[in-house]
Amino acid sequence: MKIRRATMLAVAGILIAATTARADEIELRDSVFLEFEFEARMTADIALADVDGDGDLDVLAANGRHWAQPDFVYLNNGDGRLLEALPIGRGPSASYRVQPGDYDGDGDIDIVVVRDLLAAVVLVNDGKGNFAEAGTLEGSGGSARNAVGLDANGDDRSDIAIARRRGPDLLFLGLGDMRFSPAIELPGTDGPSTGMATGDFDGDGDTDLAIARREGAASLVLLNDGMGNFSATPLSGTEGDNRQLVAADMDGDGDADIMLGRDDGSVALLANRGDGSFAAPRAIAAGTQPVQSMAAVDFDGDGLVDLALGTEGRNAILHNRGKAEFVYTELEEELADTYGIAAGDIDGDGLPDLVIANSEAANKIMLNRTEGEER
Repeated sequence: MKIRRATMLAVAGILIAATTARADEIELRDSVFLEFEFEARMTADIALADVDGDGDLDVLAANGRHWAQPDFVYLNNGDGRLLEALPIGRGPSASYRVQPGDYDGDGDIDIVVVRDLLAAVVLVNDGKGNFAEAGTLEGSGGSARNAVGLDANGDDRSDIAIARRRGPDLLFLGLGDMRFSPAIELPGTDGPSTGMATGDFDGDGDTDLAIARREGAASLVLLNDGMGNFSATPLSGTEGDNRQLVAADMDGDGDADIMLGRDDGSVALLANRGDGSFAAPRAIAAGTQPVQSMAAVDFDGDGLVDLALGTEGRNAILHNRGKAEFVYTELEEELADTYGIAAGDIDGDGLPDLVIANSEAANKIMLNRTEGEER
């Protein structure tokens, strides 16, 4: 299906490279054969990774949120169809995120399941997408809502940071062989965090963190000294109810900017000045439904990063037109409560597709059928 064009909004003073792309060039199609999770599951998030080593992206679904439900890995048939589902873990739990990473250093994708009030579970992959529990991250409960993988201290091992709605956010350093350090509290993060993203915000070559926070708290950027020690700076003007964020170069200057999705339906761009500090947030979209999930990707191959939005109502695309212009377009699909959204090449045609995680509705894949052109 084609995306229906809505209002175009511009942000003055932000330089974005020009492009000849049109809003109607982005085309995403769904099909009943690309739906999954038909039961009334409370799907909280989706992650994409090749867990069975066959070269295509599989789908990891975190289910439950506040209620115990089974998590699944859906194995990709290679063309985007998910024809086999394998359960994750010993049984149902209240999950919010399945975070992939090579936690034992053997070259395949292991996972950490982040759960609401319970400690996160570490699961080792046998190389074929079958996961066995290897332990827990003690102290990681406390209304955990999100997680990101990173190498915080430069030792080439996979670490994990967890965002929590209550209590400080936490960093667990990977020690190899599925083992992690005790919980390290991230400074300035005494809740209520729900979104987390990584990026090299100050250009020093290591991985920094950005955190979206709710309940009137300012969102944060945490700069890394390269050894896994972080310093927190509130993002001025972000006080409010910010559910999620992504980090990507939205203005084409080579720096990772921050896009905040808010509970009032708006999206704000914070332009990176290049040194890890950010300009004041500028509204580039004003939807009507809370933005609950976001994915940054170049859908149409014009070299500009677009943004997919998962909301409580109709989902949308922010098409980056360059010159500080974005086009807010709604997806022509059934209304659903979308908690998770991810982008990746599911069908192997070289174009990024969209995977949508709904709560109490079928999840779905929307294949990218955008026709490219020389630019």
